[in-house]
Amino acid sequence: MRKIKDKFKRLLNIKNVTKLFLAFIILQPVFDILSFLNLRGYIPLGISTIIKPLFVFGLGTFIYITNKAQRKKYTLTLLSYGILTVVHNLILKDLLVANQVILHEIRFMVNIAYMIVMFMIVDYLYVNSEDKKTFVKQLKKTLILTFFIYCITIIVAIITGTSAKTYEYSDATKQGFKGWLDSGQIFGHALSITLPFLIYYVLNCNVKNKILNFLCKISIILPVIVLLLIGTKVTYFIALLTLLSHVVLDLIFFFKEKNKKNLVGSLLCLVLLCVSIACYKYLPVKKNMDINSNVLSVDMSGIAKGSETNRKDLEDLKSKISKLEQNGDGKTEDSGSSNKNQERKLKRLQDYFKWDYESSSLLEKRYATGELHPSDMRSKQLIYNLNKYKLSSLRYKIFGLGYLNQPETLSIERDLFMIVFSFGILGSLTVLAKPILMWIRSFAGIIKNIKKINLETLYLFEGFSIFFCISIYAGYTFIYTNFSIFLVIISLLLRNSLEKYKDNKFNAYFEKIYSKGEKAFFKELENKLVKNEKQFIITANPETIMQSEKNEDLRKAVLDKETVVIPDGIGIIKGAEILNYDVKETILGIDVAKKLLELGNQHSKKIFLFGAQKEVIKKMKDTIKKNYPNCEIVGAVDGYVEDKDSVFEEMKEVKPDIVLVALGIPKQEILIYNHLKDFDKGIFVGVGGSFDVISGSKKRAPKIFVKLKLEWLYRITREPKRLKRFYESNIKYLLKIKA
Repeated sequence: MRKIKDKFKRLLNIKNVTKLFLAFIILQPVFDILSFLNLRGYIPLGISTIIKPLFVFGLGTFIYITNKAQRKKYTLTLLSYGILTVVHNLILKDLLVANQVILHEIRFMVNIAYMIVMFMIVDYLYVNSEDKKTFVKQLKKTLILTFFIYCITIIVAIITGTSAKTYEYSDATKQGFKGWLDSGQIFGHALSITLPFLIYYVLNCNVKNKILNFLCKISIILPVIVLLLIGTKVTYFIALLTLLSHVVLDLIFFFKEKNKKNLVGSLLCLVLLCVSIACYKYLPVKKNMDINSNVLSVDMSGIAKGSETNRKDLEDLKSKISKLEQNGDGKTEDSGSSNKNQERKLKRLQDYFKWDYESSSLLEKRYATGELHPSDMRSKQLIYNLNKYKLSSLRYKIFGLGYLNQPETLSIERDLFMIVFSFGILGSLTVLAKPILMWIRSFAGIIKNIKKINLETLYLFEGFSIFFCISIYAGYTFIYTNFSIFLVIISLLLRNSLEKYKDNKFNAYFEKIYSKGEKAFFKELENKLVKNEKQFIITANPETIMQSEKNEDLRKAVLDKETVVIPDGIGIIKGAEILNYDVKETILGIDVAKKLLELGNQHSKKIFLFGAQKEVIKKMKDTIKKNYPNCEIVGAVDGYVEDKDSVFEEMKEVKPDIVLVALGIPKQEILIYNHLKDFDKGIFVGVGGSFDVISGSKKRAPKIFVKLKLEWLYRITREPKRLKRFYESNIKYLLKIKA
């Protein structure tokens, strides 16, 4: 048995499980189409209804058994829900009248358990991923691709005339298209919570080919069109709201960050918003809302009496009560405990009938006074269920009155209320606590970090908030498995996006790290040099950060808003990954020094060198004269002068364009920062031991080490005494970041 378990653990390692899960997500459109075909009778077997729960519950069981951390984290939730399921169905078995098959009630509870297990699976994959950054990127791509597959199939179905109608089960006169899916509402709501992030992702993805890049950007039209064609007012107004949020937020961030992509996104969404509003009268939602308005305008108060209390389920329940009462009349002294059980059952049925009848009567009163229209389904469902829940005894308040314990027209659609009324306080705590607390924490995190929050976080939060709005207003959300999977993914992406704002003392440094890559940085550098602007650059590696924690002067220099801090080493990239900062690539100090010399030569700029040994400075001057002849060396001072401040006084007189200081950290950074205010122009950068390499005094690591980001390893092998320094600056740095 142990060998089998070990074999499974090896087979289902984190990489393989991640691949399986991502494949499972992208196959959701296929599963839903197969389910649709089965319901239409085109295929004999409901493949989707078998594979989806088997995969999720099977994987969840494996994770729970093999992963101690997840077992510890989710045992209370799963145990609570297990107790709820058992007790809930036991106390309802005598009350089920509208639908007497208890298995149907269990099925709805299993659907909710599906969401809980999905949270456990995604949490496990995220926490245990070897590279969280890569996992999150894969998850984002998979999510976007999945919804584009959905949208394409719906458009194809509409074009070919094979699309099903959104309201085919409720009102054949209404318009709207759902493609080859069983529920337009469920899919529309899932797309609605994804749309804010989907638009952001597509507008900000980088495609090198200009034509493909353009096509990628305008592809946001596709999901918007699908939402408009579904025909429900919820999807229509959410599409408008999402487009409006992009118009406003993208424009705000354009002025804040001067990023042209934000301006393009804002304008594109503005055009889509205007077109969507202008086309309203031609869309299915217009006709459907007109139908609803016409129905609600008809006075139906005359038929209010008996319209809700004369129901077959109430008559059946009354008949049950009558039979029990008759059996009670003929009881004997020997009946004992069975009679007591019968009395308790009779009391439960009588109480339930009373609650139901009073709640149904309340609806009739509202109809008669004109406060409520009988066709206003969601309102009457809410009033009926809320009143019945208020009247119910404590046991039903805790464990719920049952989802199917009323006729279909009164079964509440609004998921958030449905959980409370149907599955009670325990159900609410088990199911709603996690998403509600996550929303509260997310909102608090955004407010706390409002000045530095990014657009991606805002759009993920918008999608998560839309989920709660839909679950309160319309329903068809997390009780359905083909919605809850996307809710869980959005919540994880939001969690990941917010983690970078956690109170970690290293966050302040990583907020400063330049993240656009070497090419963009060098372009900005040239621009500043040509315009004779002033700029102080700090080449940050783990040692820079660790020294900053000890040295207040260095910390002040690094965190100054005017200082540009570049990622000089793989340690910074790894730290950024751990703290969820998107730092694209390293920008090495020696490469910056070389680039500045190259630019100085190209634009005939004045250079000042300060630091290193006398012979190294001499070699540097010779190297520059030979390789960068257009550079004018206006000063070259070795690092062994006693009065280093006087060197900056000398600099002021010659007004250099480029100042390279090679005194080592933290001396070079603190000196530059202390004297920076005395200069009107110039690019200042501390370059450490770069003079040794550029001048040829020391060899740089072989290209293979540079390519593999292992220059640190090469230096340690050449100079073993660096090992202690490496431990103090790099190993301790990683341990503290992960803490």
